[in-house]
Amino acid sequence: MRRRLLALGMILPTIVLAQKPLVLTKPEVEYSEPFTQISGVRELRDGRVIVADVRDKTLQLLDLKSGSSSKIGREGQGPGEYGLPFRLVALPGDSSALYDVANSRYLMIHPDGKTGKDFRLEAAGSAAAPAPGGGAAGGRVGGGPPGEAGRGGRGGPMVTLGGGRGGMMTITPPRATDARGNVYYEGPPISMGPNGEPVSADSAAVLRFDRSSNRVDTVAWVRLAKANVEASGGQNNMRIMIGGANPLVPRDDWAALPDGRVAVLRSPEYRLDLYSNARNRVQGSPIAYDRIRVDDAVKKDVEEARKRAQANGIRMMVTDGRGGQPQRSVSVGGGGGDVQLPPLTGWPEFVPPFLSNTVQSRGNGEVWVLRTSKPGDSVPVYDVFDASGKIIGKVALPAKSRLAGFGANTVYVIRLDEDDLQYLQRYRLPADGKLIG
Repeated sequence: MRRRLLALGMILPTIVLAQKPLVLTKPEVEYSEPFTQISGVRELRDGRVIVADVRDKTLQLLDLKSGSSSKIGREGQGPGEYGLPFRLVALPGDSSALYDVANSRYLMIHPDGKTGKDFRLEAAGSAAAPAPGGGAAGGRVGGGPPGEAGRGGRGGPMVTLGGGRGGMMTITPPRATDARGNVYYEGPPISMGPNGEPVSADSAAVLRFDRSSNRVDTVAWVRLAKANVEASGGQNNMRIMIGGANPLVPRDDWAALPDGRVAVLRSPEYRLDLYSNARNRVQGSPIAYDRIRVDDAVKKDVEEARKRAQANGIRMMVTDGRGGQPQRSVSVGGGGGDVQLPPLTGWPEFVPPFLSNTVQSRGNGEVWVLRTSKPGDSVPVYDVFDASGKIIGKVALPAKSRLAGFGANTVYVIRLDEDDLQYLQRYRLPADGKLIG
């Protein structure tokens, strides 16, 4: 009988006790100058911070203690230049890399704030595992600051692609790096149909680019929301929008850990699985959570946030250039131009435990998951898992703020003021690692 009870306990959901979250109330420091749309934060060993602003197209090195700043690089297409500073990732030796979506490349940034060479993820070979099941290779419900990933819509760019002889182009922004400097990103959410039309995939690969061997391998697979790709037009004038699915349709999210493993958060069952590669998984236990019913208030919040996300999204136009080679232009914001958003359909009965692009990892292997909450609740609350996949605490940020990144025992938060300007704050985490109030 004892063995039967133990076996039964293995499949029961993990019951998380009602923990009081650690509340971050007073920042250690706040940078006095506002930003328009922070897209990347990277803390250096001496406490200085590199900050990218995708809307203002700026890249700066900040000393938060003195309040000083210096410009990094400049806008352009040449050496040491960038077109659109979309995301920052950490590399070994206190170096960093800026993903420049406009020029489709990475720009190296040295510890002294000087730019280095640029590079692209051009793999010499790959070792991809087959997709499971034959698949192709919260934040607060609806709320959040403009342009915030995962609130009211897919956190990735809104992409407009023009077809033609140059074919279709895709954007694969990095999600993270590990301690060795390998780059992790998500494979495309589309496959091509028999007539060349884009088809929404039901899963995507989590890919790792090994910078030392110049190879790509598949670490894990994640489930995508259905109907996430919308296409219109013909072969020579095709428009594709990625992220068109109802944002409340459950989909997995993930984060890369420093040791090279990938933490995949499953939705709606809410569990954390750890992968060292696509065939080696440690499955976590489901975590019980209070479900939020999707009512009219939830739908209104999501629709309003979707409009804000469209106004702050990245739009890319690809056209034929010389010799039939694709040329592209990229813009941010501006209301989405002539892209009209139809009312959302396919509403689920309940809000998922987390939304897309709301999972981040720390340098110590912790995984922070932004939980969904009811409309009107502007306080972001994160569940925190340790490197073994065990939930160890909760952290609450100030109202109307969002998590920007981590440093050495620090957390960076973006505060939104009444004019939608963004201010960068740094909080010091407890030295004992206790993340419970």
